[in-house]
Amino acid sequence: MPILNVMKTSMNPPTYNKVNKFTTAFQNIIDAYGVATYQEVNPTPFSIITFPFLFAVMFGDMGHGLLMLLFALFLVLKEKQLAHFKGGGEIFSTFFGGRYIILLMGAFSIYTGLVYNDCFSKSFNIFGSSWS
Repeated sequence: MPILNVMKTSMNPPTYNKVNKFTTAFQNIIDAYGVATYQEVNPTPFSIITFPFLFAVMFGDMGHGLLMLLFALFLVLKEKQLAHFKGGGEIFSTFFGGRYIILLMGAFSIYTGLVYNDCFSKSFNIFGSSWS
């Protein structure tokens, strides 16, 4: 039989959010704005889609999005080897920690670049124009 002591207090219990290697970077972004209090909804699952999509709306370019996607895909596929790499410095650690964010931002940028008809800042006329 477990021994439990009930303690009367006016303090709120701490907030604990379970994270994995995919959600850690997103949780860090949310925590930079403030940690949700006890029994509040964690906004991180919503930011997993909205943050990369809003980035892509501002940065809609197929070519640059493809470069971002390929770089992040390299970091994700070589994850085990690069996790122990110490020679990259702080900037590499930042990129490696945000590899899944960069991957999604690249994928969404390719999509919005297609919608915007833009590749490496060069306009394409893929869908034609309705302007007459």
